[in-house]
Amino acid sequence: MNVFTGCNRLSGGSFVSDTLPLIFSLLAIAAVLYLCYWFSKFISKKVNHISDSNNIKILERVALAQDKGLAIAEICGRFYLIGFSSSSIEILQELEQRDMKLRPAPEKYDFMEILNTAMKNRWGVKKVDSSGTGDPADHAENGEEEKEPRK
Repeated sequence: MNVFTGCNRLSGGSFVSDTLPLIFSLLAIAAVLYLCYWFSKFISKKVNHISDSNNIKILERVALAQDKGLAIAEICGRFYLIGFSSSSIEILQELEQRDMKLRPAPEKYDFMEILNTAMKNRWGVKKVDSSGTGDPADHAENGEEEKEPRK
């Protein structure tokens, strides 16, 4: 008697029926991640648009206690030192622009620029442009040699 004739197969499905649910699950996860990315970009645009005002800007804020603090606000081109607490808000002093130490506005980066900087500085990986291809000339400029992939 053959030993294998009486054994049942542990998985009765075929390769296609076993891998299709896995592929659909991976596609569903990728779709959820993409929707989360799109939603976060949408929300950040809305939040930035709400707080983006031409006439009133809070430049700095410092907490002095749990419910008290100071803020420097620019209102219609004039600067004010404002004290606030849970029960009141007061303009303490008008500040002169020459006394202010203003920082330059931060540069706006897109996701690919930040990713390229992180990859280049931390991992030594070749730069990826928006089309998804690398540029070997970037490494030649920095004195790096192209490395062959490991086998």
